[in-house]
Amino acid sequence: MLLPLKPLVAALAFTGTAVVQAAPLFDSVTSFLSHLTTNPPNAAQHLDLETPGSDPTGLNTISTLSSSTQSILQKNQAYLLIINATPFTLRRTGGHSYQMPIWDNSFPDLVRPGQSIRVEIEAKTHKDDGAEMRYAVDELGGREIEFQYRGRDGPTLQVEWKSLAAVNNPVGSVRKLIWHQGNNVPFVLAAAPSSATAVDPAKDLMASPGLPMAGWMKQGYERMHCLKLREISLPGTHNSGMSLLTGGTPLVKARPESVQCHASQMTVGKQLEAGARWFDVRPVIAGGKFATGHYTFFDGIRLPAEVDKIPGLADLAKEVGKLGGGDKEKVLEGWQGGNGQFIADIVREVNEFTDKNPGELVVINLSHGLNTDTFSRNPNAHLSQQEWERLMTQLLAVKNRATHITQPNIDLTYLRISDLLPPSRASAVLLIVDDITSDNNQRVDLSKFANQGFFYRGQLAIFDSYADTNNLSNMISDQLAKMHTHRTKADDAMFLLSWTLTQPPETTIIGSIVKYAQDANMALGEKLWAQGQMTRQTYPNVVSVDAFDGDGEVSGLVAAVNWWLTGECPAL
Repeated sequence: MLLPLKPLVAALAFTGTAVVQAAPLFDSVTSFLSHLTTNPPNAAQHLDLETPGSDPTGLNTISTLSSSTQSILQKNQAYLLIINATPFTLRRTGGHSYQMPIWDNSFPDLVRPGQSIRVEIEAKTHKDDGAEMRYAVDELGGREIEFQYRGRDGPTLQVEWKSLAAVNNPVGSVRKLIWHQGNNVPFVLAAAPSSATAVDPAKDLMASPGLPMAGWMKQGYERMHCLKLREISLPGTHNSGMSLLTGGTPLVKARPESVQCHASQMTVGKQLEAGARWFDVRPVIAGGKFATGHYTFFDGIRLPAEVDKIPGLADLAKEVGKLGGGDKEKVLEGWQGGNGQFIADIVREVNEFTDKNPGELVVINLSHGLNTDTFSRNPNAHLSQQEWERLMTQLLAVKNRATHITQPNIDLTYLRISDLLPPSRASAVLLIVDDITSDNNQRVDLSKFANQGFFYRGQLAIFDSYADTNNLSNMISDQLAKMHTHRTKADDAMFLLSWTLTQPPETTIIGSIVKYAQDANMALGEKLWAQGQMTRQTYPNVVSVDAFDGDGEVSGLVAAVNWWLTGECPAL
């Protein structure tokens, strides 16, 4: 079947192994260019910031000015997002600023328990710009921390631990925050509610950045050991293996950013070290080897004849032209996508991590299986049962599989952390299989791998429904509404917060999944921690993102949920 010009409009969303559906039609290059002009791919920009207007002259006029003049016109501006997930009140005690148009009056007098505050900051871009603002915790004897801005090495926000301390942040230390121009710079302080009566800040206060994310579950084991899996919160990654491009179809080789969901250095091993504990792994066969993949099926997409004349699309048009249709008619049919990390490398990285970091729970969800060596133009080219068994045989090399869980058909979410991570075990890896086979469209049969740490998705009660939009505001509304509907008490089934934007085709041409995701992730702390969104009954059990960061920003936000909102266990 040949569809008239839906090029890149229903197609290159690459949301996983999917078949392209109906979409807006473009009958000419002119209408397509008009669409790009009137619908620029910046829908993921921060909700509270205006979309920058384009220069109508087509010239970057600022770049033609002298550096001194540029300094006058430009500014360093961001928002310090303070999340107080402790039972203590932070009280402002004083501060100072120099050449800071916005600083002194932005900070509130008090930041109360459970409150998040967004503080606007603006500097003039001079090297001697500087400012400080101190807060004391009266419940802890008036001990202080100080927020600081420094302009000498570029815009720098940092926290000096004056007389207050936290885990991995001793008194006198300085912790730099990650500057995000025009966007949120999160700082999280967290502690269990019981800390209100007795606390050793160096042991009981958690701060992010600064928390040692590689071992955060072991760090919190004493206060979480009695909780069920459905009562805690885990940082997770979407399309976890797609940080690299190790192969793929011609179209994706021309546009690798259309399938890469994480920065190239953020492999599964690096995601583990940065705190992720839930992984979305999509196995494919490529060149006879098992890898991860990100593919979409095209059911006959006819591109405009002059698509190669669109600026920046000549190379893409050339690749599409190789697939059929000739010079006058470019047709895209069949599977398009790319391969990420090899499964063997993921196994090695998981083993290295659990060897180095005992006491951590790792959940690997396996779905969207596909044989790229034989899929041709078959939209239902799942892995066969035999191929799944080959994959599971390879996965037997994963150390610390949860082989101690042997009850048939058990709902894993009712197990306590002490059941999943008993003292006799170093770590635990749950391998969840969530797919059907090409043989009969029935679920993958795990019977040959009973008691080997493999479980059906039906054994993990979790609500997982993404928003399927590239609009940040719509995604946030969708996911928070679903959380409030499906997670009304702490003992409800788990809820996966899919904090991801589905990439539209026009962004595939001139943007990237990672850029979209970075914009979305900057809004996570502000919107999730906004007043009334989360309670001790309503919070996400998995926060799944693209572009997972290595600085612990996402993990710190999720770890604070465990410290502040989940239950607390008696001391061991």
